[in-house]
Order: sequence, then C-alpha cells, then structure tokens
Amino acid sequence: MKDQHKEATKEQKKPEPQQSTLREYFVATVYCTIVALFVTTFVVHPMTVPTPSMVPTIQVGDRLLIDKFTYRNWLTEPFPGTATRMVKRGDVVVFKFPEKPEVLYVKRAIGLPGETLEIKDKVVFINGRPLDEPYKHHIDQRIFRPRSGSNFSFESKRDNFGPVKIPENAYFMMGDNRDDSADSRYFGFLPEALIVGRPLVIFWSYADGKDAHLKTSLAEQLKLYGERIIFFFTRTRWSRIGSLIR
Repeated sequence: MKDQHKEATKEQKKPEPQQSTLREYFVATVYCTIVALFVTTFVVHPMTVPTPSMVPTIQVGDRLLIDKFTYRNWLTEPFPGTATRMVKRGDVVVFKFPEKPEVLYVKRAIGLPGETLEIKDKVVFINGRPLDEPYKHHIDQRIFRPRSGSNFSFESKRDNFGPVKIPENAYFMMGDNRDDSADSRYFGFLPEALIVGRPLVIFWSYADGKDAHLKTSLAEQLKLYGERIIFFFTRTRWSRIGSLIR
C-alpha cells in the first residue's frame, strides 16, 4: 500500500516542472516587455524620416535611433523647462509637431530663446548678424519676396521672414533643405516642452518613395512592406548605415 501511495504521489507531482517552466517564460516575457518599454520611452527610440526636409543630412527613408536621455531624462521629462542639456544652435532635434503632437518632426535648431531672427533673401540673421550655415541646402535659386495679402502662402515666408523675437523656453527650427521644409517659418516657435530628443545614428536606410508616408490604406501598406522585403538588398543604402547625425 505504501508503494502504491508513493507512486500516486509521484504521478501528482509530475506536472509541476512544466508549470514552473511556463511561469518562468511568462515572467521573462513580462520583464523584457517592461525593459523594452522603459528604453523606448525614456532612453532611445527608433524613428523613420518620410520627407526630404533635412536633405542632404538626412535622406528620405533613413531610420534613426533617437537619444531621449540627453535633453530630457526620466526624472525631468514630465516638467516643461527642465531639460538636462540645453539645445545648442545647430543641433538636430526631434520634437512633437506643435499642431499634431502625435507626429514627430526632425529639424535643426537655428534660433535660441531671447534672440531676434530674420531671414533676408535666404540668409538667416541672428541679432542682426548673418549666420554661417555650412549644413544648409538650396534646391531653388529663385528668391521670393513678401507680398501683401499673401502672408500665409509658402512663397511669402520661404526666403524672407521676420524679424521676430524668440520667446523664452522656445526655439526657431529649420530644415537643412531650406526650399522644401515645413518648419518654424510656417508653424511658429517650438516650445521646449515638445522636445523629444536628438537623432544619434542611422541604423537602416532604405530608398522609399517620396510619397511612401502618404500610403495609409491596408492594401497600400501591405504592398509597401512587400516591396521592402523584395528589394531589401538593392534599395538599402548600405553606406549610410552607422552614420552619425550632425
């Protein structure tokens, strides 16, 4: 009888190792998920650039890793005006689009808080002095003059703008591709509270079409991802992978 009791006890204990293994997998999955969420929320985050506003510094289809810690870490992020490192002129910055915060933009910081900025015939002046900008790029040599009654047209603000005084805790952002960039000339000053971080490195660069970001339907998305798989080797810009953003 004792032997039978021992055998029955062994039979009852057999499932325990399997339950323990499943529990370990579950705990490991939860732990990895929490770590991944923490890293992408407060430390580093991937981003795809869909428009040519930062050409040639950043190309359409560049995939970037965003440093979210340098400007604003997890202790200070919820509070406006508490950046851990002040944005410097010339920094490339990722931020929430003021008119649509769920959308991320990437531009260069040109005007700093308290400065007076003016654009004259494509040249940026800070406090009355012309700014040396080796990174800027012009694709259109025409110069548009301000026109009365056209204050909100693209052309009226592209090449001549201001002068404007930049408020405290705000920045004037511009794309390197000056003739094809929707930036502070059109959406206004960038509040410091909307700054997300700065791009560090290109981890993948794929030659997407310029209208790829406009393809939002399920059929278009499936086709787009299918093309990326098929043309992965031929359309990947291998020479850009690992490039630092400056």
